[in-house]
Amino acid sequence: MARKFSEEMIFVETQLEAKPNNADILLDFIRKDYVPNIVKNNIKPICLLRGMIGKPSNEFILISAYNDINLWESHTNSLPLVNEKIIYEKNTLLKPISTNKFMSCENNTLKNIYGYREFLIETKNINTFVESSEQGVWPRVQSQGGKVLGLWANITNSSQKRILLLTGYDSVSHWEGTRSSNQYGLSFANAPESSKELTETEKILRKNREDITISTTVNLMQNVNLNY
Repeated sequence: MARKFSEEMIFVETQLEAKPNNADILLDFIRKDYVPNIVKNNIKPICLLRGMIGKPSNEFILISAYNDINLWESHTNSLPLVNEKIIYEKNTLLKPISTNKFMSCENNTLKNIYGYREFLIETKNINTFVESSEQGVWPRVQSQGGKVLGLWANITNSSQKRILLLTGYDSVSHWEGTRSSNQYGLSFANAPESSKELTETEKILRKNREDITISTTVNLMQNVNLNY
């Protein structure tokens, strides 16, 4: 039976950093102990990512979906993530902001590499950001084989929002092939014809997204298979 998703669903980004030389031990704990436990409590792991380029290999990011805030609160009270190999742990509550809010839950096939991209924008510009991404930037990336896993915003009441975008690629070279060789002219090296046809539309919408972005960073992370 297909799982039903709640409109009140929230996501949690758990950032973990292992002690030096203990990354593989921590990874083993996450895969064999922590993830099976949260699955038993009706929490859905979306992905587990490991630092690759821009983030160290002893840093992990786990994205999980909770039906509502009550499930998250009960989880934090009953199933704390305790392991002596961890030197840093941070949980960030996220709200899906893409048109298809459940896209990450419906994505059963993950890519090998993920672009972990963060943006800082004014809260009032979220709708423009989503439109520019979905209609301007994503079509080109998807036509070249990239796959957007999810788009989220931090759950805060502040005037600015941190946006998290995860996009999957087959390899580092695949990711490099989707980058524009000229950021504003939007010319692409080795781009397929379908991508070239999108550049005029993207030129306008990408510029809109750039104009409302206060800052942005991107790191490449490796997907870790979760067999649960």
